[in-house]
Amino acid sequence: MTIFIRRLGAFLLEPADPAPSPPPAPPTSSPPTRPLRAAVLGAAAHVPPVAAACAGELRARAGAGSALVCLWRPGESAPDDEDPASPAGATTPGARRVAAALDAEGLRATACGRLAWLALPDDPADAAPTLRRGLALATVPVVIAVAGPRPAAFEPILAMVELALAVLPSDAAEPLRTLALASLPGTGHILGPLPPGPPRWAALAGLTRLRSLPEAP
Repeated sequence: MTIFIRRLGAFLLEPADPAPSPPPAPPTSSPPTRPLRAAVLGAAAHVPPVAAACAGELRARAGAGSALVCLWRPGESAPDDEDPASPAGATTPGARRVAAALDAEGLRATACGRLAWLALPDDPADAAPTLRRGLALATVPVVIAVAGPRPAAFEPILAMVELALAVLPSDAAEPLRTLALASLPGTGHILGPLPPGPPRWAALAGLTRLRSLPEAP
């Protein structure tokens, strides 16, 4: 009897049709993906061309119109044939936009080919905050080029890169290569310098891709 009363009460008191389910919540948009960051470290004579070629490869892999190279080369003036600057009109619109956005914020930026270049101050204490500002403004892949002894002020910034390269000559001693690899942040690799002449010029003009660049994790 009790079971019968319960069933009768449910029939009289509950709606015949189930209540409609609430509409599904709209999908939340995922946060924008941060542009890939890499670091190239080594001697002043070797780093800028490799960093430029690395930036060209990251740009191509990301399908971006340009990439940014943040260059720290303390006390070293670029050789006449390795100056990352180009005549007006020899740059792509994407590179000019990146350079203009940085320049509007008071940063020393130029454009060359498909690349924008941010020149960092010699003093690491000034270079580190300038680099942070450049990274915060960048919407394209970025390569941090450390062309000289690695300053301690850069360490927290370098720790955030996905890929790090040490540029060493092929005849570098094995202990030096082992030490360089062990000291690299993120996923580290060792690459040789680009050959002098046209390969370096093409890299600095933003026309070269470093196809041997390992995949970022």
